[in-house]
Amino acid sequence: MVKRLTNPLVDRPAPLGNLLAAAARTLAAELDAGIAAAGFADVRAAHAPVFQLIEPAGTRLTVLAERAGMTKQAMGELVRHLDRQGYVELTGDPGDRRAKLVRLTRRGWAVVDAGVAVIERFDQHLDQIVGAPEVARLRRTLLGIIDGAGSSYAAERQGTAALRIE
Repeated sequence: MVKRLTNPLVDRPAPLGNLLAAAARTLAAELDAGIAAAGFADVRAAHAPVFQLIEPAGTRLTVLAERAGMTKQAMGELVRHLDRQGYVELTGDPGDRRAKLVRLTRRGWAVVDAGVAVIERFDQHLDQIVGAPEVARLRRTLLGIIDGAGSSYAAERQGTAALRIE
């Protein structure tokens, strides 16, 4: 076994991946706290893909999973939890009697409204501390990273379509 005298990572700046992950955890914690403060303590940022990607008339679980870049099983767990808590309901798909649609209930739409309010407050906070032009630039930069320009991950990426970016 080779014994090293130094670790080359110690004196380097924090890797961008670590910083992005920490920023994502911070945003998720803000969303969790805001949603809980709005009266929805049984919903977490982990449930966001369902609320973010569902269509008003309902969406098949398989479509939700595909859009979120998740397995059907993982999406199914999120949907089952939200169904038990009364945020979604499963109904028959009029276009295919074998399939089920996941639809938001009135309570589910209330969570969407609360989430939008949390996101808007956080976006305003970022605009104040970083500046709106920098925030816009950061969004473009992150989209470029997600789009995978020159990345080996690009061929396998989930895509920005799942993020509902327009």
